[in-house]
Amino acid sequence: MTESRIDPGLAALAVAVAQGIGGPVAAASRPVDLGPDGVLGDWGEAARLLARHRVQGLASPALLKAAGHAMPAHLKGNLIRATMLAIQAQRKQMDLLLQVLTALQARGIRAMALKGTMLGHRYMVRPELRLSNDLDVLVDPARIDEAEAVIAGLNYRRFLPPADWRPAWVAHYRKWRKDSGFLAREGGTMIECHWRIFDNWKLLPFDFDSLWQGRHIEQVDGVEIPMIGNLLQLVYLAAHGSYHAWFRLKWVADFAAVFCATSPEDRRVAAALAREMGVGPVFDHALSLAHRLFAIPLTPEETDRVAHAPRRAALDTFALEALHHHDASAVGLAKDRRFALRMVLHSYRLRREPGFLVTQIALDLNFPGGLETSRLGDRWLWLYPAIRGWRSARHHITHRLGWHSAT
Repeated sequence: MTESRIDPGLAALAVAVAQGIGGPVAAASRPVDLGPDGVLGDWGEAARLLARHRVQGLASPALLKAAGHAMPAHLKGNLIRATMLAIQAQRKQMDLLLQVLTALQARGIRAMALKGTMLGHRYMVRPELRLSNDLDVLVDPARIDEAEAVIAGLNYRRFLPPADWRPAWVAHYRKWRKDSGFLAREGGTMIECHWRIFDNWKLLPFDFDSLWQGRHIEQVDGVEIPMIGNLLQLVYLAAHGSYHAWFRLKWVADFAAVFCATSPEDRRVAAALAREMGVGPVFDHALSLAHRLFAIPLTPEETDRVAHAPRRAALDTFALEALHHHDASAVGLAKDRRFALRMVLHSYRLRREPGFLVTQIALDLNFPGGLETSRLGDRWLWLYPAIRGWRSARHHITHRLGWHSAT
């Protein structure tokens, strides 16, 4: 580990990613040997980190250039294929985004692009290198049924919540979750249709109307694509990354790209907005991580604020642990239940207000994954939190005691 508690391999990967982002992020990056004699000379580990953080597209060009003939042929071929697949996937996602927004706009449904493709388009020199596995769209929550019907009409099927769920179950799902998931019937990009930006609406109290009012509009192939405006975007990305403990380097890269594209005056306004919304420490935590990983320059005012931000050090420590974890995704956490529990507990540290904490507890107890096996009729769904709470407690106790065979 370096003095900043960042593994040299991860630090070098951040430099390669910065070169892929380009612009001021690349200019700020530290000089690091990315060649065969550098810290990424272990090519097998480098390939794992690229996939783990989903930065194959952004990092591969710099690594291929620096490594030269020293990189094993099979890995070089894999990186070239990964880069080409990232470029093809991003082009297809942009086409799909235009198709979805055009269809929604034709029905008069307000909708915005979230994260992903449009972040690369607006803030990165080579946007096609930013890899996304799905397409996120935020729609007017008052018209969610119509929006889902429009997406289904594009030859997609809803799998979350399942299309055959009873109306009462769907209503429960929508109350406690932020989005529905759609898969293409003939293969393709998954679409997540959001009606709010976080499961816990008290984490960042931006409702759809306020986001719509502050939206920025990009023109792509003659189609207007609304997206979250610069100031709100910075605060949203800080809260989104923090909620997931920044376990993917790609999310820190997104924040760094938007941060560097925003003037110091506007960043000051964004920081004030974050404090007004109750996520000032979370915002400063995002600045701290972006500075430590990507060396983005901070003003003296930002440096002082980060140094004195409450809970920032604890948030930084856990985020770095999550970034270095072998696999902190849902798949990896299914195998590491102890760290999964720590991730759950981490979400309670983001805000200290009673309203947020109570809502977070209610969210965990009402997670709809066990509705079908609860065998509760519609009239008795109010009992579901008790059943889920008991099942969750029993699962963690038996796992901790090693009674895996009994479960």
